[in-house]
Amino acid sequence: MRKRVAKALIDIVDKFKVTDTTKAIEISREEIGQYIGTATESLNRTISDFKAEGLIDISKGKIVPINMDKVRNLRY
Repeated sequence: MRKRVAKALIDIVDKFKVTDTTKAIEISREEIGQYIGTATESLNRTISDFKAEGLIDISKGKIVPINMDKVRNLRY
């Protein structure tokens, strides 16, 4: 699950060319869940884990990439 969410975040960051760690990704969690084919609840748990690990932040309900290099190198 973590790997699928990480890949989705990478795809979205690359597609929208987000390079600034203060810029939020303009996509909802529901849309990400649909993109990877998983329930929003499962996605929310993984997103919360990523936030706790300092990989992303949540600002006004939007995802802000903090350390995409680590996300790209997740092994599980």
